[in-house]
Amino acid sequence: MKKILLVVSITGFMFAEGKIGGVTYFDYSSTEKASGFNFERQYFGYGGEVSDQVSYKILFDVGRTNLGTTLNKEGNEISEDTRLVVFLKKAQVNYKSSFGKFNFGLIGMNTYAVQESNWGYRFIGKSAIDKNIFSSTADLGVGFSKSIIDNLNLSLLIVNGEGFKNPQGDKFQKIAFNATYGESNLNKNEGYNAGLVYTMESTDTDANTMTSLFGGFAGMGLRLGGEYDMFTKGSVESNIISVSANYAVRDKIDIFARYDMVDDNDDVNKNGKNYLITGIVLTCDGGISVAPNMRMTTFENETEALTEYKVNFQFKF
Repeated sequence: MKKILLVVSITGFMFAEGKIGGVTYFDYSSTEKASGFNFERQYFGYGGEVSDQVSYKILFDVGRTNLGTTLNKEGNEISEDTRLVVFLKKAQVNYKSSFGKFNFGLIGMNTYAVQESNWGYRFIGKSAIDKNIFSSTADLGVGFSKSIIDNLNLSLLIVNGEGFKNPQGDKFQKIAFNATYGESNLNKNEGYNAGLVYTMESTDTDANTMTSLFGGFAGMGLRLGGEYDMFTKGSVESNIISVSANYAVRDKIDIFARYDMVDDNDDVNKNGKNYLITGIVLTCDGGISVAPNMRMTTFENETEALTEYKVNFQFKF
């Protein structure tokens, strides 16, 4: 009994010292083939400070990791489990020193966060880099970041390269460098930013690399974002140009538009596509946001365009 009370007391003390939070994404979508409610994501986070130098963050992600009914390499139909599952996305320890900030464990990548903030609406759609799988959002490794002059922040990560959902599968690691000048969170603060991301992962043949140039502005009720991303894997080079705009027409009512142009430079298969999304965001009390929107995808190979109508919901606590 004493042991149980001790464990409960320690657990209660830890949670009293830290902070619990979360965010829920779900939507209603309608296309020519199907319509219905969809559960997109549920994040549960807990973090706190152990001392003035040490802090930590744990993030659990609830989602669907499998594809349902699909085809294997032989062309045979297979069915995968599509139940919602819980998996660990971050287990990050931060250490502040006079030299800079160090990160250890299952850490967030430095490849997409500023671009995602410039876009501003993760609950409506992933950033261009994340959507097109140019980089994972978290990975196992170590990182270092430092502000060398006012508003210029540099960060360097060394990670496995497989992402947070997969174990290390080879002898190579991934290096990710980020240089950002200006305000990195334009979704909440006014200002501007410009930056560069470069990643490199060796293989048995040619290295896989990604370069991202980005910039954004927020002020006078307007937020603009733009980026150019290039991903090279072996002899295949893929490119993304993404631009977005958001304008606050009234208090708690914004209109937005985003346009992505994706090209994999494959003249034979012609897998390039253009993606347009536009709509309205209503910010309600209690951490609730509602966003009716329309999406259209057109394809380089002249396949019929896909049009989808959605209402996205977000709840933060």
